[in-house]
Amino acid sequence: KWCKQRWCYVDPCSCSLETRPKVTMYLPDAVFAGMSLYYSYETCESKDYFTEKFNLDACVNQKSKDKCLSLKRKRGENKCAWTGTTCLGWEIVEHPLCKKLVEAHSGVSASCRLATAVVAAVLASLMA
Repeated sequence: KWCKQRWCYVDPCSCSLETRPKVTMYLPDAVFAGMSLYYSYETCESKDYFTEKFNLDACVNQKSKDKCLSLKRKRGENKCAWTGTTCLGWEIVEHPLCKKLVEAHSGVSASCRLATAVVAAVLASLMA
């Protein structure tokens, strides 16, 4: 069911969707402009049937602060951050650009900017 759904990489700091984007599991250590790669089904107007069942280490699947903060990247950095009620990708909660967006769009539904330039640059660096 999830395989037929559309998804895309997005800039996590440009998202003001109710369903927050998730850190990719396909390139978990990929970084562009100091941020992990994030994906979103909602941006592409699809339902996310994948994350809950198949991306078990997704930040949003961690239901406690301890589990949330225990997830690390290979370099030892936090993958996730605890909001007090929810576990989200670290950048969404802690990155200065994302913090400004969260404050400005709290509770507002909108969309995410597609990160095609980000993905192209990451893939180019991986192939170099």
